[in-house]
Amino acid sequence: MLKKAVSLLLFLSLFLMALTSLVVFIEPSARVASWANWSFLGLSRQHWEGAHLGMGLLFLLAGLAHVALNWDGLLSALRDDDGVVVVFTKPFYLALGLALLVFVGSLAGAPPIRQLVSLSGYIKERAVETYGEPPYTMAENSTLEDLARRMGMDGDKALALLRLKNIKAENASLTLAQIARQNGVAPGGVFEALKMVMEPSGGTQNGLPKDPPPGLGRRRLSDICEEYGLDQAATMARLQAAGLKAQPSWTLSDVAKSNNVLPIAVYEALRAEKPQTAVTVEVAPAPAESSPQPPAPPAPQQPAAPTHAAPQPAPVAPAQPGPGQPAALPAAPVPGLPPAQPAPHQAGVPVPAAQPGYGPLPVAPQAQPALPGQPGYTQAPAAAVPSPQAPVTPPPGLEKMMLQTFCREYDIPLSVAVQRLARHRVTAFGDMTFEELALENNRTPVDIMRFATGQ
Repeated sequence: MLKKAVSLLLFLSLFLMALTSLVVFIEPSARVASWANWSFLGLSRQHWEGAHLGMGLLFLLAGLAHVALNWDGLLSALRDDDGVVVVFTKPFYLALGLALLVFVGSLAGAPPIRQLVSLSGYIKERAVETYGEPPYTMAENSTLEDLARRMGMDGDKALALLRLKNIKAENASLTLAQIARQNGVAPGGVFEALKMVMEPSGGTQNGLPKDPPPGLGRRRLSDICEEYGLDQAATMARLQAAGLKAQPSWTLSDVAKSNNVLPIAVYEALRAEKPQTAVTVEVAPAPAESSPQPPAPPAPQQPAAPTHAAPQPAPVAPAQPGPGQPAALPAAPVPGLPPAQPAPHQAGVPVPAAQPGYGPLPVAPQAQPALPGQPGYTQAPAAAVPSPQAPVTPPPGLEKMMLQTFCREYDIPLSVAVQRLARHRVTAFGDMTFEELALENNRTPVDIMRFATGQ
């Protein structure tokens, strides 16, 4: 009785596991299934995956019970003609070799496993064309206010536009999944309804939207130009001016791979109103810290001329220089000397004391005396105030802060921050929050901050 029940349980679990395996093989990817609210036989993708896992576990337990109840039959398969149990027999080696062949072939992608994987990928790609895909990862979990901000409008306006399509929502803080559940539609339907009635925003003169549409990397450049009304010749010229090799038959991903840049760089080059000259990811060197320069050593003092050789000075006329004094003409600064050093004609000449008939010693323009306190001395200009230091610890509210706001507060060019993030394979836009960047790139907001600041 028990053996029969276990055998039937093993058969039924095998049948149900084969059914769930077939559904898992043809089901769309997680982002498409959740965006389109996909279901098969009334069950969602999560239900089928749970059933597949449960049937696999049941099949495993039934198999172990079947082995335990039929242990004698298993040993009989290992006995030789004399009735002695021998493990390493020809049937054993045959079964072991076949199992290892399938296992290693699956890891290496050998036929027919490779063809099966390719077929599954093709079916999933066709599902993207049929059901559509979200504009960004986990978009169904975004609030309506966040989605409206990315589309260039406020939350109240998005609520009003949805009401025009008979989609009701209490407030803009609800997620797309919650709004879709309340109205009996898919999250993608809420998004499409909003797109149909919204005012166009976020595009440039060439018609491309601000954020890359989903699946654009698999589109050919000729198709992109035709869909968005771009001049193909002008588009090719814009890419060449940006230093990118491209052909109309190439996809956007092919252009990025052939030029060793990120796809977002190619997209920004397509959107640029003026040709860009640098789209590759560059490594910006850290600015050198300014250190105070040591004061210039004073010029060696020359021995003063003997007093008997110097004639007695006489009162000087206003237009005539006194004896031993330099001419009172504006002296041009000597190139190559720092401002803190005296001019060569002043080195070693002591400043005469105030005597009757002598005026103050004229100072050459743009020539600073060596020591403070002398006539004409001006303090050296202070060093430029450095830009605000990048934060070591995350500022309050970092998760809700947009990247462009963060760069503006800490005086970081947005293009430099985007390039720094691109070096870490993080695709970023200025209107994305740190929480969105972290979710889409499987990072933490603190990691995104460190990448953007170059830490």
